[in-house]
Amino acid sequence: MFRMACVVGLIGFLTPALATEQVYHPVNPALGGNPTNGTFLLSTAQAQGQGVNSGNQGPNLTPLLNSLANPTMTPPKMP
Repeated sequence: MFRMACVVGLIGFLTPALATEQVYHPVNPALGGNPTNGTFLLSTAQAQGQGVNSGNQGPNLTPLLNSLANPTMTPPKMP
């Protein structure tokens, strides 16, 4: 068993690494990608639609905005 482990370890140690360099190729034309990708990306985004809001979207300010847009209080009268 020990010999088998040594042989496998020796083979693994002597085998050259098969890694390659990772190169970033931008897709978005605004970030340096191919300009012909623009129409494809736009049509894909439009086909996905607006989506749904998820997660914390912050407080609901609709009542506050409505009250500011339609004030119902009258200013106090001066004596």
